Amino acid sequence: MGVDEPAFAMRERVAFGAIIIELHGEIDILAEQRLRPRVDALTERFRADIVIDLRRVTFLDASGLRLLLRARHRMICRGGRLRLVRGVPQVSKVMRIAGVDGGFTFVDTLPSAASAASAASAAAARAEEAGPRDGSVPA
Repeated sequence: MGVDEPAFAMRERVAFGAIIIELHGEIDILAEQRLRPRVDALTERFRADIVIDLRRVTFLDASGLRLLLRARHRMICRGGRLRLVRGVPQVSKVMRIAGVDGGFTFVDTLPSAASAASAASAAAARAEEAGPRDGSVPA
């Protein structure tokens, strides 16, 4: 990329009920610092379904791992779901060596209509398990 252009990018969209975060390029300390507020805003929602697409990530360091781990932690705290679309072998290797790959749910593709129906059922089950949010006690 050019001198004034960052070596990373992020695009977000909604597809089949999931928030898709597509990361591109080098996810290093500079990328983490600039992308963290955007990822935090997307992971703020209660019980959200987030998919982070790593297929176009060319480099991932400890700061990039921190970004992913932070997103995972925020989703767990909010009763949501985070999945990662598998990246290139180098990215998978960094995650495996760091010992964090077991803490994530990996998928090979982005959500489809069939997976959206399954996710809706899972979200309804999680909501039922959590009980009412207004402090009332179920009858």
